[in-house]
Amino acid sequence: MATTTSFNLNKSPSHLLHRAQQIAANHSASALKAAGVTLRQFSVLAALSGNEGVSQSDLVNATGIDRSTLADMVARMEQAGLIKRVASKTDARAKSVSLMAKGRKALEKAQPAVDAADAALFEAMPKTKQDALLSGLTKLVDDAEAPAPTAKATAEPAPVIVPKAKAKPKAKAKPKAKAKAASESKPVIKSKPAPKAKAKPAAKKKK
Repeated sequence: MATTTSFNLNKSPSHLLHRAQQIAANHSASALKAAGVTLRQFSVLAALSGNEGVSQSDLVNATGIDRSTLADMVARMEQAGLIKRVASKTDARAKSVSLMAKGRKALEKAQPAVDAADAALFEAMPKTKQDALLSGLTKLVDDAEAPAPTAKATAEPAPVIVPKAKAKPKAKAKPKAKAKAASESKPVIKSKPAPKAKAKPAAKKKK
């Protein structure tokens, strides 16, 4: 039976960051509730403070809230009188978002409690570790949101096609020189054997 290694939550950065966020939210929950905003809505108000007329895309980048969620939030916040949206002067498809007086008042009411919640996260740490944590979190966010580097498209040179050398036609074998005409060469005459002389019949003896 395979054994499973137990997961140590106390050594998980994602888990610890989530717990830290919960602690911060608990510290500021009552003040946010009294101001009539949620922690995410506070983030939108804080992002708009001093940045009047930014687009919703800018708010997505500033707050980290996904685009569809932010669109719903902005619509509800506009209905609540916290913000206002007008057509952008530079982009007909976009809208510029600004704080209303009610939204600015809610931000001012909730901000001290949020500042206190941030301080509570750091109070148990020495100053040097506070700076290291803050710079580490900032780098983590910046690196995650930085656009991926786009490699310059380098056109690959077209492959040089070297035409194959045509094979030289094989030289036709020269026909063997025909034997010279028989007239040019003397015919070989075979000598016939001399005919044998016929033996003469023996002369008959006279009686």
